[in-house]
Amino acid sequence: RIADDVTTRFAAGELPLRPPASDAGDAAVLDASHRLDVQRTMTRGSGPVRSGESTEGALESLASLAALPPSTAEPGPSTWETTNLHAVATVLTANAKMRKETRGSHWREDFPDTDDAHWHVRLASHLDESQGAS
Repeated sequence: RIADDVTTRFAAGELPLRPPASDAGDAAVLDASHRLDVQRTMTRGSGPVRSGESTEGALESLASLAALPPSTAEPGPSTWETTNLHAVATVLTANAKMRKETRGSHWREDFPDTDDAHWHVRLASHLDESQGAS
């Protein structure tokens, strides 16, 4: 369903085509030993119960992980999985921080009500070349 939706939206001109980010090489690879750090950050700051403060803290933690020296290990499945988890966590948390409402099973402690007038939308995000969410 997601692929069909994206294909339809591209065809309708609703989603802009962007050139791929330049290859960051091994510098973009997060060491697999940080997988649990990413998971804990998400549980604490961007889980089903969250707030503006918790999502901001999660974004800071994720940025700290991104600023670590690149893995010296040969890139393999575990480093790429950790790197991909980090990328998804960054985008998810940036969107969670932006959405100032409670929606579905995700509870914003600082915005306990659903706000269809402002937030009954789909948020589209991408990673820029420095791997920051926008």
